[in-house]
Amino acid sequence: MPDYRESIVVHIACEPPVLLWGGVGPIELGPDAVIPERQLAHGAGELVNFPDFQQLVAGTAERLEAVFSGVSERIVALAQEEAQNVAGARVDVGRIDFGYDWQPLGPIEWEAVFEARSLTVSRPVSTGAQVNRSITLTIVAGDTTRSRSPNAFFTDADQRRRSSDDNAAANTGVYSGGTTRRFGPK
Repeated sequence: MPDYRESIVVHIACEPPVLLWGGVGPIELGPDAVIPERQLAHGAGELVNFPDFQQLVAGTAERLEAVFSGVSERIVALAQEEAQNVAGARVDVGRIDFGYDWQPLGPIEWEAVFEARSLTVSRPVSTGAQVNRSITLTIVAGDTTRSRSPNAFFTDADQRRRSSDDNAAANTGVYSGGTTRRFGPK
């Protein structure tokens, strides 16, 4: 058996804050930089899919979906109640190591900050006598709500709208696509 076990911890800063971990049953975590005081972390059941994430600098925005399966009826009810409050909330994602007896070995290592977009509850799936419920948390990094304006091409008409007596772009019509002009004296 391994000396330690690892789990994902998700803190959603909605009102009231929600703290989930990828295991079964509640555990007490905190305090630290994200969780101001000891708080009960709800076991989110089996963490089916928490995708790899990247920390991008000047990169594209990232949209991820974390799926928790096997959640209890209480967690489903909580998710349905708080689904409206979750949108736009800060989401901190970290990892924590546990000993063989599932006691925390150290503090939570917070690895990324996201923004919540939605929290959805799937319909319960019945397999024989067992009912399987899951919730999906959609999170984003960066601004995914707006698009960038298209590249601007300066024509003589564009330049004259800004300044009627400026003819700096008067010759743009004579250049063909892909042509470069060296600026400065000829």
